[in-house]
Amino acid sequence: MLRTINQWEFDACVDLAYNLALDPARSGYPVYFDGMKTREDFVSRTRKVLERPSEDVLLFVEDGEVEGLIAFEHLEEDRYLHPFTFSIRRHTQTALAEFVDCCRERWPGFSLDLGFPAENVEALEWLEARGVPCNERSWNFLLNLDGYEPLPEPSGVKRVTADNFEDFAAVHRQIQGDMYWNCERVRATLDRWAIFVAGEEESAGEVLMTLGGEPHQEIFALEFADGRRHEERFQVLLAAALNCLKAHGAKWLTFFVDEDAPEGEILKELGFRLVGTFVCHRLIL
Repeated sequence: MLRTINQWEFDACVDLAYNLALDPARSGYPVYFDGMKTREDFVSRTRKVLERPSEDVLLFVEDGEVEGLIAFEHLEEDRYLHPFTFSIRRHTQTALAEFVDCCRERWPGFSLDLGFPAENVEALEWLEARGVPCNERSWNFLLNLDGYEPLPEPSGVKRVTADNFEDFAAVHRQIQGDMYWNCERVRATLDRWAIFVAGEEESAGEVLMTLGGEPHQEIFALEFADGRRHEERFQVLLAAALNCLKAHGAKWLTFFVDEDAPEGEILKELGFRLVGTFVCHRLIL
């Protein structure tokens, strides 16, 4: 049974939840077994849910035993939900079914993204058996920038600012689809991003990545307007991004690429480590 949790219960089971988060077969995304995030990161992030009106945490109890917890965000304006902690020891499918039913009752018509490591077979089998569409299957790569030596500055790459934002938007409109970070949201939060573009018209490319005060940053998109692969320009845009992060003092970089994409070999050559495979299913409640 899923139910609301109080402060005392949270403190009593947070270590259980963290230990489960280290097991890809018993947890969801974002992962904590990547060698970057710590127990302190997990506890700090999960505890914030107790203070935020747009987040909730539910305790899962089965046969009188605490089996874990689910913490999630519900964005009313965007009609969107997603868990950011899904740590369940046993009866994963029961917990997932109850969670979906709870969300459907409280937020009918909202979109719910459920992301898991490929190793969480129980969760993924439940979603597949119910015909919930898989909207992403990606490799999760991680780079420790301490060991990265800046590459020669690439030519033909332009950094995007408020003055030339349309150069980025012209590419991003072609690839954004139902991506949360569409042109409008990126423009409204421009100070949190580093953006580079290269090329022109159909074959123009972009790289969109976070650039804040935290040691961990992420590339959200490295794409081309025509949807094709351009290996040489991919490497040029990636070099611009990595050099920027190194100069900024970032320590870690996460980058998701399509599973089996040839770009994976380029990332490995640059020192990226493959953490695992991310599988996301999207459900309309």
